[in-house]
Amino acid sequence: MLTSSHAARWLPRDFVEASQIGGAWTLIAYGIMLVVFLFELASFMSPGYRTMMALDKAGSDSLQINFDVDVHDIECRNLQVVVYAQNGKEKLGALGEDFWLRPIDASGKTDGVAVRPQEYQWQEQQDDHDKVMQKVRHEDGAEEIDSDWSSSHDGFKHKSFEHVIQGHDFTFINFFAGWCSHCQKFAPEWDRIAEKIHGKGDAPGMKFPDKDGIERPIRLIKLNCVDFKETCVEKGIDAYPTLRLYKADGSFTVYDGRRGEAEIVLWLYWMAKMSSSSWGTHHEAFERGCNARGRLQVPRVPGHLELMAGGGDQTLNPRMTNVSHTIKHLSFSDLSVSAAENDMYRAARLLQPWKHFPGEVTRNLAPLDGRKFVTSGFHQAYIHELKVVSTVAGKETTYQFQHQTRISKLPEAAIPQAQFHYDIEPFSIHVETDGKRWYDFGTSLCAVLGGAFVVLRLASRFSVHLSASLKLGAKAQRGGAMSIGHFECFVMCLLIYQAALRPALPCSALEDLFEGLFSKDLDDPDEAQDSL
Repeated sequence: MLTSSHAARWLPRDFVEASQIGGAWTLIAYGIMLVVFLFELASFMSPGYRTMMALDKAGSDSLQINFDVDVHDIECRNLQVVVYAQNGKEKLGALGEDFWLRPIDASGKTDGVAVRPQEYQWQEQQDDHDKVMQKVRHEDGAEEIDSDWSSSHDGFKHKSFEHVIQGHDFTFINFFAGWCSHCQKFAPEWDRIAEKIHGKGDAPGMKFPDKDGIERPIRLIKLNCVDFKETCVEKGIDAYPTLRLYKADGSFTVYDGRRGEAEIVLWLYWMAKMSSSSWGTHHEAFERGCNARGRLQVPRVPGHLELMAGGGDQTLNPRMTNVSHTIKHLSFSDLSVSAAENDMYRAARLLQPWKHFPGEVTRNLAPLDGRKFVTSGFHQAYIHELKVVSTVAGKETTYQFQHQTRISKLPEAAIPQAQFHYDIEPFSIHVETDGKRWYDFGTSLCAVLGGAFVVLRLASRFSVHLSASLKLGAKAQRGGAMSIGHFECFVMCLLIYQAALRPALPCSALEDLFEGLFSKDLDDPDEAQDSL
């Protein structure tokens, strides 16, 4: 750095006088000004957002609901996806629908082929137990073991369901309820199948080869779940009719195909030959759920989406119906959104596909994704209340929604349903970019850099003169009067305080005060005060 004798005369003295304190303040000033510049540049390069609320001027009378939901304990044959009006009575006609139902197992893994509801088609090993079977048939009697459990007042004791199973190589059970319309419709077909397999009069009954090629008879038995309610509950029967084929060891498999004579007889033939991998010992092994995934285009009015249990070819037991579910994805969009774009909603929080929307918006596009809702008792169902708000940024429109969830307690005769009540708000939120123009950036940058320079220069001069005054004050005689070092510190503090209170005071005036105070050789406090 040039000394004051070689420097330009117009430069302030503190610019050309070298000192350790001045060097330290110079480095600090460079660092602070660099940080300020970087923050200002980041603010310019990363614009913020401002929002405005206005009446919703939707250009379409329709809305699209995108969903992907696992219903864990309802089979696809007994699941419907419908939309009702807000009053819950009028069914809203879907303007378009594109969704699939896919069977899932108890762990939520796919366990079958995805089908459209309108295209849904009903799809279609033996231990040595002779001693046990003979013992059971001898103790209970052959007629008791072979009889239907159609009534608790039919003259039979019906003591043990397990003895019925152990008393036959194979037992095909029809679990039914007398009030069930599907059971009533199937009853004549069941009687024809039983007559064909058991034989009538002198006609021999049918036998079915097992996995070892040994011919085995199959006994068909009806079980009334109204009279024998405890047995049906113990076996996990939650829909009527339910058809199960049992082996003597208690393992069983479930028939869920079309209930026709040819289909059932063919199924019995194949199942008798199957290995144990197709059988289970507990009803939970055969519990299946359903995944509903796709889109519904509905009128743009408040309503509720319902995953309705029932309406298939079985009548559900209200007490055993469980509509616990996992929401993999749920969102709302305009009709123009394609299936590929719908998948973007699911990753909105990670990939930020809606570039014109801030994170505060994308977090509310699908807030229920990945959440599981499991009921803890009978006759319960979750109801989701959704408040939907359209959000516009440029030419893009998306839909945020706020949700509240509650558990509804239902009457014993009512079948639980999973419901999503949505209400479309009459206003929309417009999101606009709130960025700086280049000349605003330049003006604010000059202002903050200039301000930082002035403040740090004052601080530098204060620390230099404070250091000098402290050295001078140490040499001065101490007495009743204030020493010159203390007095100068006091004066400096007053000047800085005045500058803070009166920012309109020119910096040159402050500098002149400093020069007048410290350019004199002040050995007397009274002279210093006169100079001030």
